[in-house]
Amino acid sequence: MIERQRYTVKFQSKLSPEKRAELADLVIAGTKTVLELSIEYEVPRRTVNGWVQKRKQQLGIPGSTHGGDRTLPPAALRRVAKEKEGRVAAERREESLRSELADAKTQLERMVETLHGMQVTLEYYMGQRPLAGAAAQ
Repeated sequence: MIERQRYTVKFQSKLSPEKRAELADLVIAGTKTVLELSIEYEVPRRTVNGWVQKRKQQLGIPGSTHGGDRTLPPAALRRVAKEKEGRVAAERREESLRSELADAKTQLERMVETLHGMQVTLEYYMGQRPLAGAAAQ
């Protein structure tokens, strides 16, 4: 009788365990999707899903094995809140800058009107042009 030998095949991952955990955290936080990471890192979606499930277990996150649960760990919630605060601050800054721009445009228009009036007055005194009221006399 021939005896069969069992071989264990181990694959060397091109990503370190730390990097896989970091990518899983992105999915858990909702920053990236499994599909996006799968395409970006050329890894099967099933593999990325495995990283996410393993990371959820490490973090003690309860939920569906299919990713239906949106419960986030406190660190991820803080990151999401910080990103949201950053977006809100940027939107406020944008609004402020738009307001400043509108004020500057208004001031510029007033200055142009003033310069035009000064030009008309100068031309009158130089004898090149009658004032609007003087032409009717």
